[in-house]
Amino acid sequence: MLRHQVFALVLGLAVFNGIFSPLVHLVAAYSLIWAPPWLPDDPGVTFYFASLIVATTTLLVSGVPAALIERAFPAAREAPGPNWVWALVALVLCIPALVRVLLMSGAVQ
Repeated sequence: MLRHQVFALVLGLAVFNGIFSPLVHLVAAYSLIWAPPWLPDDPGVTFYFASLIVATTTLLVSGVPAALIERAFPAAREAPGPNWVWALVALVLCIPALVRVLLMSGAVQ
């Protein structure tokens, strides 16, 4: 796979985690802290922005190990290895969201 395809995989995992993560409800509960006063109090809007915060945090946190590998091994910048590390860490961060989806679908009890 090309580097751009792996990056698209990371973005997809971040979006998946942003939608289905149990942390979305926690972030939405603290919306009085992060939401500006001009934002509507509609629950749909609050969920959207909480989901966006969780997805962005997933993307940033999962990129830290890849950045550390690129920093430690400068020759790895052109290799796809750090991108795969990024995708793997994003997948690990998506485990609670995957469990939640499996529980909602009834595949696991």
